[in-house]
Amino acid sequence: MDNNVYLKDVTISFKTKAGTVHAVNHVDMTFNSGEITGMIGETGSGKSVLGMSVLRLLAANSLITGSIIYKNIDLLQLTEKELNQIRGKIISFIPQNPDAAFDPTMTIGKQIIEGYRYHDKKTKTAGISHGIGQLQNYSFHEPQKTFNSYPFQLSGGMRQRALCAMSTTLSPEWILADEPTKGLDAIIRQEVSQVFQDLKKITNSSIILITHDLRLAQRICDTVLVLYAGTVLEQGPAGKIFDEPLHPYTCGLIDAQPHKKLLPLSGMPPSLIDLPTGCKFHPRCSCRKDICCLTEPALQEVNGRWVRCWKYA
Repeated sequence: MDNNVYLKDVTISFKTKAGTVHAVNHVDMTFNSGEITGMIGETGSGKSVLGMSVLRLLAANSLITGSIIYKNIDLLQLTEKELNQIRGKIISFIPQNPDAAFDPTMTIGKQIIEGYRYHDKKTKTAGISHGIGQLQNYSFHEPQKTFNSYPFQLSGGMRQRALCAMSTTLSPEWILADEPTKGLDAIIRQEVSQVFQDLKKITNSSIILITHDLRLAQRICDTVLVLYAGTVLEQGPAGKIFDEPLHPYTCGLIDAQPHKKLLPLSGMPPSLIDLPTGCKFHPRCSCRKDICCLTEPALQEVNGRWVRCWKYA
């Protein structure tokens, strides 16, 4: 039995007053154990929805079909009680905003050891010792002081590191990180990047990284998944995707970066209530053919990665 996470025909929609939002469409993929897998794409591409579906952290109006298999167990079929035995202990979640993740009225230390004591039934003394050790692992020079501090007393980068310490206190097998650099300045982004590079070494955990930060994904990911309008357009080794992107959308994302050509993608992402026929990207694609407007291409293997585009049919 391996530790991979398998997604099989996963489709996610949301019922709203305006209509059904088709957030994720028939995704088949494997998150490989021992790797950092990055999911990239514009806002609304479905990367956060797909990632959080692994732990069923979606809104009550969501509808998920398909299967998410881990160790021969379909996570989508578990009861809430069964899933709570997995959340935090087996698969941990690092939310995108440390300011919102921490309770401002509780010390950092108390929040770090909360899950540890809940799952492992440890004494308060054992919890404190473990919590201080966690902060030492994440390079806090005064772990005892940080343990007794409140969130507002830490810098943005320190809060992110403390959040990682809290999320990995039970040595989870998988870590799901949602937009860890969102809203951070360049200096703190660099610091957080180092945190995630260290995270894999410290915990030996496999990581699913949801990010709009392509430089972060390029720096630390082994595999990258490119999502657009809830559909996988390209996936494969990070080095190949960033050095030689195949899909026009991937090329556009990379060229839009400030340290590249700073060329914005033309047009806007489609409405997830009224998706275009054919390739989801064809209304914005300068390479489109007639068939692109009529029929959606299948994912096919090209030069060591998978791509969904009629250019390679």
